[in-house]
Amino acid sequence: MWKKGNINGMSEENFEEKRRQQKIFITKELDELCIAKENKLVKTNWQVEKEQRIKPSLWWKEVAKAQASQTESGSQTDTNTPKPTNLSTDGKAWFIHPVAMVDYFVGNDVLFRKGDKDEIIREINIRLAGFGGNVPTDEFTERTENMIKQFQRDYMKVEETGVVDIPVIEAIDKFQEEYAISANVWSQLKCKCSPNKCSGFGNGLGKNTSPERSNTYEYPGIHRSLLFGLCGLSFYLGRQDVYKFRLISSGYRCSQHSEGKITTNHRGKAIDIQFYKENWAIAGKNKKNIEPLIYIRDNFFKTYLNSQDDWKDKNLFTTEPIGLDSKGNSISGFTYSWIHMDVRSFEKQYLLDEYFCTNATILNGEKLITIIKKEVK
Repeated sequence: MWKKGNINGMSEENFEEKRRQQKIFITKELDELCIAKENKLVKTNWQVEKEQRIKPSLWWKEVAKAQASQTESGSQTDTNTPKPTNLSTDGKAWFIHPVAMVDYFVGNDVLFRKGDKDEIIREINIRLAGFGGNVPTDEFTERTENMIKQFQRDYMKVEETGVVDIPVIEAIDKFQEEYAISANVWSQLKCKCSPNKCSGFGNGLGKNTSPERSNTYEYPGIHRSLLFGLCGLSFYLGRQDVYKFRLISSGYRCSQHSEGKITTNHRGKAIDIQFYKENWAIAGKNKKNIEPLIYIRDNFFKTYLNSQDDWKDKNLFTTEPIGLDSKGNSISGFTYSWIHMDVRSFEKQYLLDEYFCTNATILNGEKLITIIKKEVK
């Protein structure tokens, strides 16, 4: 954003100095061209113009002064009198929202950068969660910057600037279409109890408490950041030919589900993903599964989604440990033919009902370019 005292990225002092230097240069050129008399005439005409037409239209300071006087006196008794504005006394605008200037942007001009705050930034943080992982915040943080750089490098194949411009917005919209979750996968995300015992995404039962490990609340769908993480994973898997997405073996599990009472993470915060290694389906309780699963976890989830192996750190994607015991038996809390990913470590402010969805329409929302154009209007 542009802030007070900045003019097109230039400080007020530098701007005044540049204007002074330009005035000296122009005056010198006029003198060298031997048109001092003409210059004097121009100056005279300018003085007349300034006195007769420009000065009468300079109202800001008078209005700001009157506003200050009115506020101090506290004598505003007429209910029909408009309330004082908050005009600054120096006549400088504090900031201009960048989206409001979108029609004037050249393709690579900056819309958002680190330090900015906007609802569109929240959507960017959600929709690009598969490029480094992030939480649904409206702040453009360092994590957002790194995520944008990763998206620019890997998907857009352009210079890593870490800022959002119109090409980035258009690329996000394109990515959503290209790696959209299919209807078949959406059916796999639904609770196996549906439609008899739940809607497919619970019945809103349970108390929404902390910690999330034992939270019994049935969130209204699957977390959007989690699903866009799946979209990012699909993109990165598509860049090689060995490991492929196979299916979602477990999505939502409501309180009526046979395993719902012991796996509360699956009430909207977790998905279990199964894979192929070339033409081999990684499935069953097989020791041969462990090595490729660990490879997928380390080289895709950890590398590109910035996931962690346990729930130690806040606000990261988390995968469950992988393995079987020496006899090939399952270990409590370990996966052996799938990779479990969840958002259980997200802080409560990032687990609001509004961040969960039950279908592609809610997940994807409007195109970002459409949202931006609406704000301009």
